[in-house]
Amino acid sequence: MRRILSALIGFSLFVGTLVFVPTLYAGTLEQWSGRLEAVEDQEIRQTLQNSIIAGLIVSPADFDTALACANSRKNGGNPHNGGNTNGGSLNETIAKLSASIPQLDRDAVAAQKGDGMRGHLFEPIIGNLPPSFEAAYNLAIKFDPRSGTNDAPRLDKDIDAFLAVIADDPVIKQALSSTGTTISDLKRNWFGPGLGFEHVIAGEIKGSEVSGYHWWYKFYRDEIAGNAKYISTMGNVGDQHAYTGQFSWDPDGDGPLPRAVKHKGGFIIGNSVQAILALGHIAIESARKLGNIPGAFTFDANVNGETFTWQCYTISGSIRSLYPMGGKAGLPAPADASREYYELEEDAAKALNHAGSLTVH
Repeated sequence: MRRILSALIGFSLFVGTLVFVPTLYAGTLEQWSGRLEAVEDQEIRQTLQNSIIAGLIVSPADFDTALACANSRKNGGNPHNGGNTNGGSLNETIAKLSASIPQLDRDAVAAQKGDGMRGHLFEPIIGNLPPSFEAAYNLAIKFDPRSGTNDAPRLDKDIDAFLAVIADDPVIKQALSSTGTTISDLKRNWFGPGLGFEHVIAGEIKGSEVSGYHWWYKFYRDEIAGNAKYISTMGNVGDQHAYTGQFSWDPDGDGPLPRAVKHKGGFIIGNSVQAILALGHIAIESARKLGNIPGAFTFDANVNGETFTWQCYTISGSIRSLYPMGGKAGLPAPADASREYYELEEDAAKALNHAGSLTVH
């Protein structure tokens, strides 16, 4: 499988719905008529047809992936590791290609967690930070924090300007050279249909809950502004390399958006944003080269001086979420990986806003 398609957001959404097929896609549907007719389940067939209309199925591999995902979902299957038979070699490949990240991350800083007694997670950082931190933060705050939005088209020039700032960073250069890819590929992986940067780095809110929000410096800046508030520590106690716990976030302060809560989440600490982008890029490109990008998979990697087990979710061959699990390497995959995957998939599908998409605002 090479893509997990974000258009598969739930059978009930499409059942009994007549779909208007734009002239642009009429020929495309005709090309898939044979495969569609072979799908006996009418609900799945309708979902696949909507994915084709949205332009998300463009190859036989895409179709097969979508069909397998739909069958798995209807039967209560778990997309964890996506049926990947190369799980061991994938983990080994990612570990090998990402091993130099801690040494190459010249922008990493020695951030310190407090004890939480003063109601703050981080101690103030003394001195100036490398420009990449502000560049990433300034891009992150331009994204609409509401889940189910896609701001990448609107911010395309800003995204390119940010990528130009980090393109010559040693961590990014290593990630690209080791995978034989370009900065355009990294852009596709992080700003594609999965909305990875928006979810992981900027953070999203879904109703009264925080979704994503896995970059420590974003929390640090929001905490200074009074928009992010530490609630409790639930893991990594005494570990200066990572935080796992509960916190709240109000993206617009006194604005109309509500204060949302992350009931359990976290991030590693001190690394630059380049380290996270490089790790995710290496992970998904390693899976791509093995011929299978799972919807969900875990791997072990060291980004800031300590090795953790990372959870990665993908949508349509791009990153949807990436975060360290609540402990060190070797932890088993979360039991609710399937539920989390489909929630992330649904949010990404709602955010698609290109011609013929299934956008819901």
